[in-house]
Amino acid sequence: MKVIKNINNNVSLCLDSNNNEVVAFGKGIGFTKPPYEVDLDKIQRTYYGIDPTYINMINDIPEDILDISDKIINYARMKLENPVSSNIVITLADHINFAIQRYKENMNIKLPIVHDIEYLFDTEMEIGEYALTLIRKTLKVFLPKEEAAYIALHIINAESMNKNNKQEKMDEEVIDDICEIIEKDFQIKIDKTGFNYSRFVSHMHYLLKRGKKNEMVKSENQKLYESLVNAYPKTYECTQHVREYLKDQLNWDLSDEECIYLMLHMNRLCAREDCYQ
Repeated sequence: MKVIKNINNNVSLCLDSNNNEVVAFGKGIGFTKPPYEVDLDKIQRTYYGIDPTYINMINDIPEDILDISDKIINYARMKLENPVSSNIVITLADHINFAIQRYKENMNIKLPIVHDIEYLFDTEMEIGEYALTLIRKTLKVFLPKEEAAYIALHIINAESMNKNNKQEKMDEEVIDDICEIIEKDFQIKIDKTGFNYSRFVSHMHYLLKRGKKNEMVKSENQKLYESLVNAYPKTYECTQHVREYLKDQLNWDLSDEECIYLMLHMNRLCAREDCYQ
């Protein structure tokens, strides 16, 4: 297998014997300057079909969490009839990493549709519960039951990622407009090659998908919402501009719960863009 680009010390972008691009994991395979041939016995696992926009996110995710995500998706593939994209290994790992950070900060976001997901998507919910058990046994982190539902939602989204080109183009235009709002409000230029941008785009795709299905998240996290508004007034102001844009363009009313997530993801995006200097 030929290494063509190193992502970090243990992850590289490679070409297989048929010249197909593959993301390969293996201890120390990223130490040698590419291009070079790496022995297959040094490769621990491989992923085909990873979207290039997600590759840089790997650097921000601990390897043990990537391992957990890989095990969850392998389990999901045994349980599900519909195929899931390889991209979910990375996006799910990023979500789990973020969920653990929230857990350590005692920030528990309630999801009122947990019982609906249990009823309508029992297999996906069972995968989410398997994930929580695996996280608990591996990392000694006791995530709340809501996280099983969030993981189930990731699986559901991954099962239905095939969109028509027209709809995909429309979504990209909406995301571009929202990024322009953020850039204007914070007087920054977003690095669209970075993993923070990729993560933000992933969140926006999920938000747009929920909006189209009229499934905007609602709950009773008013205290958390008010806390974030007080702690990050500039982010709140920008969130309101995005809220107005979505109301004007798509006739969607973002719930306070959706605004919580939007503010959290804006903060993560802006943390690397030095918005708060």
